[in-house]
Amino acid sequence: MDLAIISKRYAQALFNLSLEINRLERVNDDVRLIQKVVAENPQFRRLLKSPVVPDGKKNRILKGVFGSHLDELTMRFLQLITHKEREVFLQEITDAFVTIYKKHHRILTVKLTTAMPLDENTRKNLMEVLHRDLDYTIELIELIDPDVIGGFIINLDDKKYDASIRRQLDRLSKTFGENLYVKGF
Repeated sequence: MDLAIISKRYAQALFNLSLEINRLERVNDDVRLIQKVVAENPQFRRLLKSPVVPDGKKNRILKGVFGSHLDELTMRFLQLITHKEREVFLQEITDAFVTIYKKHHRILTVKLTTAMPLDENTRKNLMEVLHRDLDYTIELIELIDPDVIGGFIINLDDKKYDASIRRQLDRLSKTFGENLYVKGF
């Protein structure tokens, strides 16, 4: 079965159950913690993906790592995915859960790449324009890339708007690379 389908199904099930029993915010906090731990610890990821480590031992390790920090529902969910041998998809499941949570709360993650950090006034104006035009709460991730030279690049959902000086220079260079003045006879 496709990784994206598996991840989304488990994430959707956890989301629906936590919403139904009014624990969505707590479970979201738990999922963010799990997501962070898995992303920052390659040894932990290898342990989860290891077919040599039995399910019972993985459950004990998960309980030892997260036990006192997670809601009972989240802990039981971790035990379920371990029992179903889906712990190898834990990173993808947590990513899918966060995506579902953001969609439910109308939160849009926008990545803004500039050559230099934005000043507070520009950031505030940008957030207002995006919120007004998109009708979403905006979660802005600012990236600094000196290669942009000037201007900006905005990524939202699967769309990209590149208004950087680097892009304009590349287009200009490509245009000059084409020799339009070659004799045609």
